Amino acid sequence: MSSSRLQKIRVQALLNIISKEFTQLSRDVRSIIIIVFIPLFLLIVFGYGVTMDIKNVSLVVCDLDRTRLSRNLIEKFISSGFFSLYGEIENINAIDNLLVSGKAKVVMVIPTNFSNEIEAGKSAKVQIIIDGSDANTANVVLGYVQQIIQSFSGEIITNFIFKRTGKLISGVDLRSRVWFNPELKSVNFFIPGLMSLIMMIMTVLMTSLSISRERELGSFEKLISTPLNPFFIITGKTIPYAILAFFDSILILLAGRILFGLEVKGSLFLLLFITAVFIICGLNLGLIISTITKSQQATMAVAFISTVVPTFVLSDFVFPIRNMPLVLQIISYFIPARYYLEIIRGVILKGNWVWEHISSISILFVFMFWTFGIGTMRLKKLMREI
Repeated sequence: MSSSRLQKIRVQALLNIISKEFTQLSRDVRSIIIIVFIPLFLLIVFGYGVTMDIKNVSLVVCDLDRTRLSRNLIEKFISSGFFSLYGEIENINAIDNLLVSGKAKVVMVIPTNFSNEIEAGKSAKVQIIIDGSDANTANVVLGYVQQIIQSFSGEIITNFIFKRTGKLISGVDLRSRVWFNPELKSVNFFIPGLMSLIMMIMTVLMTSLSISRERELGSFEKLISTPLNPFFIITGKTIPYAILAFFDSILILLAGRILFGLEVKGSLFLLLFITAVFIICGLNLGLIISTITKSQQATMAVAFISTVVPTFVLSDFVFPIRNMPLVLQIISYFIPARYYLEIIRGVILKGNWVWEHISSISILFVFMFWTFGIGTMRLKKLMREI
């Protein structure tokens, strides 16, 4: 048989594999739900439900001073938008029950000599009690409290100097500016991370289940009987899922723009190109897992534990890597999502180009070729065993 004839047969066999994968997907309702609805569901849940923005923290006030200055301080807290006044108490003995029951997250106690201390030019004390059962929330709330107290103190100092000297002292004119996310919306932080998580779910789980299903149904023997080497078989099995995963990435970007106003400040071409590279990494990992496991249940378990969980935990998606123990920080260097997330956050939020992320892009390419080589060798070994 001539080489051109053999090449045509291989191309036809490759197209048949791709067509077969699309046909199986169209008949599998669960796969369609995962491909289309799960990304949108996760986007809505993370966009609206999971947020680091803490507002309307229930505040209880015990104002023992009851002067104009104490009321001004209380109003400072309420008008900030971070706190909502749950109620006022007259006896500090009621504080324990309010905190234990969860009705109050923050209690502010203003002593009886509060205004007298300020008017005398002394340092007045205010007691703030915070529910620390949720450490992350408590830290954020503590930051809010310190910010409000500092602002109030600055106003008091200015007024005090004006009364004593008759001169209005402006003090420090602090004008802060937040780059890349001026409104400090946590959704802008979550959506790029959500892309990496969904891409990993789509590529690893779907492709690993593909070959596992073939082995369970006994059709894998027919697949390896075709005149295709492992390279063409891997290509044929992964192209359909690569197309669908790429479609999902565009869907997430569109939904993020429409629902949450998230704009891509950098190059859309670079963003989609890096996404394609990350998709190939995930597809290769899925194929490696499918050659190790023998059943679809085992495949899902291994894929979820070995890829999806590390992507969520060790990619800087939700939990900062720098705050983790050294062992976990070292493991995170072997998670492709870590580099992908760094790149797309830079492109989407900062408008970065290739040179700002050249090291991460290079490592992602290394992962792509490395996983492809391992997947090909594993498939060759599996074909010899069969």
